[in-house]
Amino acid sequence: MSGQTEARRRVLLAAVFFVLGLSTVFLLLGFGASAMGRALLQYQDVLTKVAGVLIMIFGAHFIGVYRIGFMDREARLETGDTGGSVFGAYVLGLAFAFG
Repeated sequence: MSGQTEARRRVLLAAVFFVLGLSTVFLLLGFGASAMGRALLQYQDVLTKVAGVLIMIFGAHFIGVYRIGFMDREARLETGDTGGSVFGAYVLGLAFAFG
């Protein structure tokens, strides 16, 4: 019974640190986006046009009109299945929040 209680405690602690990792990223992105939005407000017209062009380029890539090489790459981190740590759960939360 003690082993099961210890396992539950470990899972709960890992879940808490995963959520802390998510929260860290969302807070930093929120602060950064707010500051950047205030700083770039004066360039809103130019940025709208540039964003429109980028969206059209990405859309053309998506439907296959032409390929953008670096957008077709995939990177994965290969690790052994050794069980996790609390720090690993935090880092996974950070990575998960970045998408």
